[in-house]
Amino acid sequence: MKGIVVCQLPDPGYGNPTIARIVPSDDHPWGHYRFLVGTPWEPLFPRIPHDVLDQALRGHVRPLMQILGPPPKAFVKRLPLVERPCAQRKSCINAGDHCIPGPKLPDCWEPNTFHGEQATLMNYVVRQWRDGTIIIVELDQ
Repeated sequence: MKGIVVCQLPDPGYGNPTIARIVPSDDHPWGHYRFLVGTPWEPLFPRIPHDVLDQALRGHVRPLMQILGPPPKAFVKRLPLVERPCAQRKSCINAGDHCIPGPKLPDCWEPNTFHGEQATLMNYVVRQWRDGTIIIVELDQ
């Protein structure tokens, strides 16, 4: 399970943006992504109040869009520098200059500082950003 729910917001004025909400666990709003708290990755996930997200899902998108800031493709440029080159670049037969987060990011890219399931989750996040999906953390009241 990726721990993220993806949906498209019903607002042609904003281009029907696609958002992904991290599914919270019973005790933590970051759910499967709680390992990101306190890392340089944490600020890349906008925190959205429940009320604002609820309004956006019902068609009133403007308050959410005002909170979000830069488009998701900009987040891949804000990744920590240590993460940019793929962790598999030395052993991959397809490795090249395109193996960094950006518009041509290959689906096989892996971060350097995470391993196993965490690396898989972060690969999914970065591919969502590459494809223009906004990933948020929903805050309780």
